[in-house]
Amino acid sequence: MIDVTGYTSGRIAIANLSAMIDALERRRSRGASFEELLVLSRLLFIRGDMLGRIHDHDGAESAAREAIILSRDDAAALFIRAQLNGRFHRFEEANEFLARARGAGYEREEIDREQAALLQATGKYAEALLIRERLAKVEPKIQTLGALASLLAEMGSWSAAEACYTAALEVDCGVSPLPCAQLLFEWGVHAMRRGDLDQAESRFAALALILPAHVPGRGHRAEVALERGRLDRALALITPLLEIADDPEYRAIFAQILAARGEYRAATHEAERAATAYERLLARRPEAYADHAAAFFIGLGNRPQRAIELAAANWKSRDTPRARSLLCRAQRSALVRRPSAETAPEVRISTRRIA
Repeated sequence: MIDVTGYTSGRIAIANLSAMIDALERRRSRGASFEELLVLSRLLFIRGDMLGRIHDHDGAESAAREAIILSRDDAAALFIRAQLNGRFHRFEEANEFLARARGAGYEREEIDREQAALLQATGKYAEALLIRERLAKVEPKIQTLGALASLLAEMGSWSAAEACYTAALEVDCGVSPLPCAQLLFEWGVHAMRRGDLDQAESRFAALALILPAHVPGRGHRAEVALERGRLDRALALITPLLEIADDPEYRAIFAQILAARGEYRAATHEAERAATAYERLLARRPEAYADHAAAFFIGLGNRPQRAIELAAANWKSRDTPRARSLLCRAQRSALVRRPSAETAPEVRISTRRIA
């Protein structure tokens, strides 16, 4: 399906990405320009997404806020604020800043792309679809077709989504593996959500060929192995990620795998570490991590009331089918008796989105 030879080596691509970030960070220490700070922010967000590194996202936000201070264009500053708020799931604020950026004359295509993302994130699929289809028709690239495919998948239009994913791969003529890697990841996640583990494994395996260092892809592949009962495989996939990523999702998956192996004491210890990390993140960015943390506390985190609180907050900010489902799961879990110390921790598979 994918000609791996057409892309730059994934290891080289990540190394080049880090080298560019390092160079821009040195420039930043001496006084970077508005444009340099925006590039730095974008690259840090990309690396953070690829490697599961929240501290890269922190650095990206910091660089973007510095750029806002330096901006001489009110429309650009408003658009950056909209992007930051959307990235961290502050959707009302994002829409407000986006409307102001539009009124200030910011570029229409950029506005439309961000508007489509916000509409999709908040469950306004029909409105998002109109924009996604137009953008894909005007400029049929891997990014526009891939975005349309992910929207169709969220809408439950699986056949159309898969045709769109395939078309997106076919038009990709770039040498960077990063766009293809992100598309394969999203494709695999949507396959997991509809319970097609064979297809999910196929997409994550292709992703591993393109970009072996892609942490979220490897983490979800570990979840597929766990669901299939391949515990040694799952453990081998997840363990290296604990030294790379600072997102507590991977420690939570590690705890699930340990519990499935019958290592309950170790699983409980790792779950407690994940819970502490989630609470730290929630104290800083409650909107961004409410859904992830709620899913964790429903299962191995074993705090059903906290899960309800977080799932309700997530549903309030975005009324999507997944948000409603998460809240229902949290409410059901609260009706189940809390396991005693002698009871094996419950193992649940998380098939959450990348937000």
